[in-house]
Amino acid sequence: MDAKQCMGCMHEGLIVTSTDGTIVETSPTAERILEAPSLSLKGRQVREFCSMQDIYDDLIRQTNLAGRSLNKSVIVLAGDSKRKIVNMSVQRVGEGSEAQFVHVFQDCADLRTMEERLVQSERLATIGRFASQIAHEIRNPLSSITLNVELLEDEVDRSNEEAKGLIRSVLKELDRLNDIVSEYLQFSRFPKPHLRRGRADAAVQELVSNFKAPANVRVEMRLMSSRTAVWLDDSLLRQVLENLVRNGVDAIEGSGVVQIETDVVDRFFVIRVKDTGRGIPPEIQARLFEPFFTTKAHGTGLGLATSQQIIFEHNGHLVVDSQAGKGSTFSILLPL
Repeated sequence: MDAKQCMGCMHEGLIVTSTDGTIVETSPTAERILEAPSLSLKGRQVREFCSMQDIYDDLIRQTNLAGRSLNKSVIVLAGDSKRKIVNMSVQRVGEGSEAQFVHVFQDCADLRTMEERLVQSERLATIGRFASQIAHEIRNPLSSITLNVELLEDEVDRSNEEAKGLIRSVLKELDRLNDIVSEYLQFSRFPKPHLRRGRADAAVQELVSNFKAPANVRVEMRLMSSRTAVWLDDSLLRQVLENLVRNGVDAIEGSGVVQIETDVVDRFFVIRVKDTGRGIPPEIQARLFEPFFTTKAHGTGLGLATSQQIIFEHNGHLVVDSQAGKGSTFSILLPL
């Protein structure tokens, strides 16, 4: 990629730095997002504009290893005291003393994300129709099989424990298949949210009070003291939070913590779900929100795709930041 070719992009900010992080070129959109003129940016370290510098450092490490890093959620400092969440990609160009880092980033509130949302919504609608048809075709014979196996269980001699055990195993698997079909049907009947002004932290508190975590995992809250209202569908937001917390619990091997915290960044109320689990490799992060993609042995791959669509319907964003071995953070961004 030629950095000069991108300097005029209208929707994406672009910053070119030397390998030590010194800013050498900026685009007008970058200046708008950072709310700073070009002259005040050039010569400074790009890390100065990153609120969480360890995340940026990890982005550069990945870039040095692979030559390019894609779509990392980064909080940048803008103007005098603002914080903005941007999606940032970095590519290394050139060799030796001529090498540079090209940073391309987009404000999460930018209208261009609407195009991505539309594509995702259309894809999910198509998959939903397909899932509905398949689920209906499977459900009737599945019910018939279950009923007949239960009748067979009644006919088997009580003393034949081996046969009884096999039948119980079959019924258990049939129950699992029925749960999968039910999840497909729920996905195909994706509800439209009914948004009203409310407090998202109330949904967090209700979830934590009702969530049954395993003995080896603590679920904690760290909520803002101020009461901030946003537009939300309370039940659907709780559905997203429960899915993220369950994923966090599943990612923890041994003992650990899932923490839910709230914050306000620029124009967003932010809910972060952090876990101390095994983390998510970069190549998997890129596919996390694809329907039917899962790393779980018995997962359907619909949880995160549905959660992202619910947050899109709230005019918000769902983003992930993770490092292998250091846990994961899923951030819900709801516009104020």
